[in-house]
This record gives sequence, C-alpha cells and structure tokens, in this order.
Amino acid sequence: MVGAVIVSGGKGSRMGADIPKQYLELSGIPVLARTLIAFCEMEFIDNIVLVLPKDEWETFRSLPYSFGKEIHLAEGGPRRQDSVRSGLKVLEGLQGDGIALIHDGARPLVTEGIISEGVELCKVHGASACGMKPKDTIKVRGENGFSRETLNRDSLFSIQTPQVFELKKILKAHEELKASGEDVTDDTAAYEKYIGRVYLYEGSYENIKITTPEDMAVAEAIIKRRKVK
Repeated sequence: MVGAVIVSGGKGSRMGADIPKQYLELSGIPVLARTLIAFCEMEFIDNIVLVLPKDEWETFRSLPYSFGKEIHLAEGGPRRQDSVRSGLKVLEGLQGDGIALIHDGARPLVTEGIISEGVELCKVHGASACGMKPKDTIKVRGENGFSRETLNRDSLFSIQTPQVFELKKILKAHEELKASGEDVTDDTAAYEKYIGRVYLYEGSYENIKITTPEDMAVAEAIIKRRKVK
C-alpha cells in the first residue's frame, strides 16, 4: 500500500497574515486544500494522513471541500520531526507497512508525475526525494560576513518534497532520532543518519514551498499559466 503524510501547521510569521499560511487562498482555494486535492486525485494513493496542531482540527474540518478520500488526522508536535513521527504512526495503524510519502502541506503545486516517480524510485532504491539544482551560485558565509568558499553547483541539490520511503524504515529512523534528542531539517537527513542512502531525482522549479508573500504571487502565476495550457 502507498500512504501519504501531509505535514502542515506552520504559523506563517513571514507571511505577515492574520491566519496560518496554509489557509490563505490561491485562486480561491486554500493552500492546504490544493495540496490535499492533488494527492486525493491520485488512484495509487491508498491512505492520506494530515498532521495538524490539535487546535486547527476544527478549522480544517470546516473547509467546504469534499476531497474524495478520507483524510485521517494526526496531532502535530513542537518540531517538524515530531509531527512527521506522529503522522507515520497513524499511517502505520492504517496500512501496517508499504510505502510512505512525506510532503509539505505548503507545497500545493506538486504534480502527479513528481509523486508517481518518487514512488517508483522508492521501490527500486528503498528511498527517494525530489529536488532541483540551484540556479544561483552558492557560497559559504563566514561569521565575519565575508565569503569563505564557493561550492560546486553541479553537485548541489535543493531538496523538495515528496520524500518517499519504506514505512517501517522511515518510522524506525524517526524513533531513533527521538531517542537521540537531535534535530534534523528534513526526513532524508533522518533516513541517512540511521538507515541508508536516498536516491535524488528531479522535481520542478514550480514545486515551491509557500513561505512568503512573494511565493504566493509566484504560485498564482503558475496556476494561471497551467490553466492556459
């Protein structure tokens, strides 16, 4: 079975909005709803778990959308990794094992092609994650503010989601991470630390994470262009 854990709940402080960023509307549809609709439309996704702070559950349930699949809720934690672990446990209760996709709720423009490729590559390599080569030159900035090093852009990859794993293995990695007390910035880091390598494949520059007002403007433009196509 294939299940998706959608992690949401950022307060969106950089947005400067009165409501959490996942409820801001893109062309009339909330960011989070767009993300869920994308996954619900895919027949090969058997289960969907949405991780939200408990105090947002009623807000989510009040959204006027029929997603076509049952959305199972899991309680978010203080850190992203705590939220992911919570979602994975709920997913384990639903399907036991199989494949788990972990995706940011604030990435509403993900495509079926990106998701399905991640699943197929996970079946081959055990774990996969999408991303893109950075367009800009990347430098290491020293504590004094001066450039310390220029990194080789050809070997760099800006990681996106979904990140796809065998459910039992990524849950084991997150349990080990909890026991260690360490922090990681994403799930590939947890997997690499405790389980093994992650195959990286090309996502899309359109698969952006909504974080700032500028991201909202870019996302609106992408949606309009897709409608024209």
